[in-house]
Amino acid sequence: MAKDYYEILGVERNASPEDIKSSYKDLAFKYHPDRNPGDDNAEEKFKEINEAYQVLNDTDKRARYDSFGHMSGDGMGGFSGFGDIFGDLFDDVFTGGMGRSRARQGQNLQYNLEVDFDEAAFGTQKEIKVRKRKLCDDCSGSGAEVGGESICDRCGGRGSVAFSQGPFSISQGCPSCGGSGKIITNPCKSCRGSGLLHIEKAVKVNIPAGISDGMRLVIRGEGEPGAQGGPPGDLYIQVGVKEHPIFRRDGNDIVCEFPISFTQAALGDEVDVPILKGTNKMRIPAGTQPGQTFRLRGKGLVNVESGSLGDQYVVVKVVIPQKLTKKQREALMEFAGSYNGKKEPLIEKYFNKIKELIH
Repeated sequence: MAKDYYEILGVERNASPEDIKSSYKDLAFKYHPDRNPGDDNAEEKFKEINEAYQVLNDTDKRARYDSFGHMSGDGMGGFSGFGDIFGDLFDDVFTGGMGRSRARQGQNLQYNLEVDFDEAAFGTQKEIKVRKRKLCDDCSGSGAEVGGESICDRCGGRGSVAFSQGPFSISQGCPSCGGSGKIITNPCKSCRGSGLLHIEKAVKVNIPAGISDGMRLVIRGEGEPGAQGGPPGDLYIQVGVKEHPIFRRDGNDIVCEFPISFTQAALGDEVDVPILKGTNKMRIPAGTQPGQTFRLRGKGLVNVESGSLGDQYVVVKVVIPQKLTKKQREALMEFAGSYNGKKEPLIEKYFNKIKELIH
């Protein structure tokens, strides 16, 4: 039977991140193996609680889980990654006061990038400028000049301080040194002791052909630097696609309107229709009606995932002349005198329906 992560954590499906974290913290403390030695059921419950929290505490994973349940492809493997989550919330509560410097991944960054319709259609490469932080080169991110650190007196270099709560010995990150075990006595002059420098970095972004408005790209490792030797975060590129003056996108197909004269519609013609690259010959059959749509196979956009091509749809707009010469008007009058429009199939069909409604 599929597990219900919300039921495991005892929260509603619309629970806020704060409610989820609070419930997880209470349950994890209750069922932690150190509090329930030899209790296999408690250990299994503890694993389930952490598995549920890993999904519901992550915005993307939670959205996929809400949509697809356990088929969302999170690749959780049940208990993987528990150490990071539990340590993040409890600051090594159950480490027995030993303490350790935790490596943490840097924060992710987001950049909004707008591209032209043609750039999205055929793909391109863009260079963007991203404002971010980097580890200081002079102090390698330590924040101190060479020899400008000393062991923290409060934690003795362990990075944590211990206290008792009931029958348990609990430790938390040292508030004096921030868990590093060291105190800066001579700050680095370049970064003023922060260990980080603000920079503007040029990053190249490959825009794949066929990308659509709202799609998101990710460049691994171009986010903020990690803490305590942790890996950097990632850079997410939110792509916006500008509108085209002629084409409109419909999935991987494109649609355009094409004006023709009423004589072309009546007599037929061959025209050059604009496509994404240049023009394409298209036959207008005699008797073409306003709004009639023609398809040009394979003239649409590339599907980003499959590589297949969409089609182009051409919607015909018949243009009625607004100014006629005397000769043209006489020719049309002569035509009108010899032409019985009511016998046209479309017109005749319409008026027959009107008669049926009346009678």
